[in-house]
Amino acid sequence: MLPIALVTALISAGGLVLGSVIGAICSIFINKVSLHEQVRIQRENLNYQENCNAKEKYINANIIRLDFCNAIYQSVRVLQNMDNYEVSYSIPMYKDYHKIIATLCDEYSLKELSYIYQFYGILEINSKKIEGSNSKDLNDRIVIQNSFKNILIKLYGENYIKLLSKNIDCLSFNELYCDSLMKKGYRDILKSLDVICNMGYKGKDDLNS
Repeated sequence: MLPIALVTALISAGGLVLGSVIGAICSIFINKVSLHEQVRIQRENLNYQENCNAKEKYINANIIRLDFCNAIYQSVRVLQNMDNYEVSYSIPMYKDYHKIIATLCDEYSLKELSYIYQFYGILEINSKKIEGSNSKDLNDRIVIQNSFKNILIKLYGENYIKLLSKNIDCLSFNELYCDSLMKKGYRDILKSLDVICNMGYKGKDDLNS
């Protein structure tokens, strides 16, 4: 028979080995579960961030689209009724437009981004001229008229004259950007803004669900 001391030592050693094996197995299992949980959390965070980005693009695309529409509608209305124009006020526009345009950099080429910046530049310059003019003064009225013309010419070229023959209040946004009178570059930008708005709206629903 083995000495009791040796048996005790073997049992203790076996217990230590078995405990180490069980501990290692548990550690592997816990690490595996933890890794899966980290991956799940990262995936959820990524989906959430993507939805947030889509919502931001949706909001900013809507702002840009609204600025385009306001500029067109207001310019046409004023030029169609210039004889009755009495109050000089600027055309509403998002002042920090460079910030919202920057969020759409991955949606547009540099050329397309340049078109949007150029539009805002023309809108900003002429809006300030309009705001600083006196509608009662004949010379200022000419400045006001030319300012509204400049905005339309930027988008329509000489076709703006044909646009003035239309009832602008009966034209929807879709009809505006599908109108062949508008320069193709801006027509394409307005169409793509519509697409971004629709995609962002779906992302907004997902974010709220």
